[in-house]
Amino acid sequence: MHNMSLKPGRRTPRSQRGVVLLDAIVAILLFSVGIVGMVALQGAATKLAGDAKLRTDAAMAADQVIAQMWVSDPTQLAAYFQSPGGAGYKAWAATVTNVTAHQGLPGAAGHPPTINVTTDPNGGNAVTVSVFWQAASDTGTHQYVTSTHIAH
Repeated sequence: MHNMSLKPGRRTPRSQRGVVLLDAIVAILLFSVGIVGMVALQGAATKLAGDAKLRTDAAMAADQVIAQMWVSDPTQLAAYFQSPGGAGYKAWAATVTNVTAHQGLPGAAGHPPTINVTTDPNGGNAVTVSVFWQAASDTGTHQYVTSTHIAH
């Protein structure tokens, strides 16, 4: 049987010189591409997590005002919560647009939330709450809309 190992002092053929170096360069290139991909994936995951938090905050803000409506006098909902003039609306909108207290949504001051209260012919009130926001990295405004029926 022929032994393929190199003996001390024996030189490799000219055609095989640099193969290890080439293999190392290819391995480093593949590793670098993988690392860049992981960094990009981490950045996308961070942005999506931030977007999800803002959507959750918008939903919670809308649910908060609807809960206030449920415990209020149903005959006064339109007068008290209708945007832009109702006192209840103004107090709620101030919390949604107040980003300095870490309660509000970014960009909500430029796109104030709206509440539309209409009397339902079957009795009660149809309520639609719209909340808007725009993060610093976003090019457009996002919107969360919810509707409910509050009986008399």
